[in-house]
Amino acid sequence: MKLQSSLAVAALAIAGALLPLLLRSPHWLQVLCLAFYYVVLTLSWNLMMGYTGLFSFAHTALAAIGGYTAALLILRAGLPHAAALPAGGIVAGLASLLLGVISLRLRGFYLCLVTWGFAEIAIGILRVEYRVTGGTMGLMVPGLFPSAWGKVPYYYLGLLLALAVLGFMVWLSRSRIGLYLRSIRDDELASEVLGVHTVFWKVFCFTVCGFWAGVGGAYYAYVVGVVDPNMGSLSEMGKVILMVIIGGMGTIPGPVVGTLLVMVLSEFLRGRLAAMSMLIFAVILIIVMRFLPGGIMAALRPLLSLAKRSQGSDHPVRPS
Repeated sequence: MKLQSSLAVAALAIAGALLPLLLRSPHWLQVLCLAFYYVVLTLSWNLMMGYTGLFSFAHTALAAIGGYTAALLILRAGLPHAAALPAGGIVAGLASLLLGVISLRLRGFYLCLVTWGFAEIAIGILRVEYRVTGGTMGLMVPGLFPSAWGKVPYYYLGLLLALAVLGFMVWLSRSRIGLYLRSIRDDELASEVLGVHTVFWKVFCFTVCGFWAGVGGAYYAYVVGVVDPNMGSLSEMGKVILMVIIGGMGTIPGPVVGTLLVMVLSEFLRGRLAAMSMLIFAVILIIVMRFLPGGIMAALRPLLSLAKRSQGSDHPVRPS
């Protein structure tokens, strides 16, 4: 099983590396760069909700914190882009650590309210402190690569980040830490009785997910060339949740599949149907939650199990 997963990730990496050679459209390269940004966000938010059961509305706000941190370090401190990217993740991780400490004993509806309030405070500060953050207009971020190179270098950087988060998720899900997080999701009280330090692992989850969100936000700043408070808006958070639910919450491939589907569908809805895009996505969300509560991956699971059984039947057991 581990070999199959490793081969699947390797095949995905090779296909992603070769895609720019086949895709000549700069527009679709830009779309894929943004898709990598959302893959980073959806995978890390899925760790929060799908694996640990912590529903947070602050994830895109943490991405905005990471993006603004990288932009300010480049513009004000003259820090190189390569150093500003992890710095954005570290600052967002520390902010998420603070959020985790604040909401230690909260779950469910109350945790949603606290994280939503945190996000609104963060976005409000970004809007009000216009002398530092540029207010509603945001900040212009100089490009990481020469403009003559186009979007191809940003594509490969995004692919590298997405694969890094994906690899981290695969490792974490198979480790003892992943077992602790899933036990907290299923029954926090029983986990405490069994000796799991639930407070520590919840704060750990907040911090790690905040770090990845901040790294994603810094990457977004490089790709788009501007950061503004809308990065952390509730509509952006809703888009992340939509991608995870459609793909399959609590699974590793689900957020990736959901992100790609939503991004491609959004492009096809541009133009005449742009005004109805939110309505269409709302209908899709209702249908998925009603008929496929486990997302697309839940629908594909029987097919994958059938394929595994057919592979096993090719090698019959010999009688001793």
